[in-house]
Amino acid sequence: GRTPNSDFKFYVTSKLPNPHYAPEVQVKVTLVNFTVTPKGLEDQLLSQVVGFERPELEEEKGKLVVQIADGQKQLSEIEDKILYMLANSTGNILDDEVLIATLAASKTTSEQINAQVAQAEETKTKIDE
Repeated sequence: GRTPNSDFKFYVTSKLPNPHYAPEVQVKVTLVNFTVTPKGLEDQLLSQVVGFERPELEEEKGKLVVQIADGQKQLSEIEDKILYMLANSTGNILDDEVLIATLAASKTTSEQINAQVAQAEETKTKIDE
């Protein structure tokens, strides 16, 4: 494997007013929005300062962003699975044991994921302060 050159820089521009990138990408790049508000500029500058002075915090924040996105993706997948099962259920849905078991399991899973996402967001907010 080759080690990346720390002097390498890659610039991309877009005419999109608010381009959207996956959280995994946002963690690894610096986005500069030239239509930024004063608050947005403050957030960007704070992120740069924290990244310089406390790189471990910025790295933790990056991991939390990905964790939050993963949790939200899992919740969306659970919702999609339940909707699919409800749409394709025949007869009385209360008699569909697989559906009932999936609903019970998904409730527990979604509660766990929601708790993890809330904790990650709380930690991210503390890092941002």
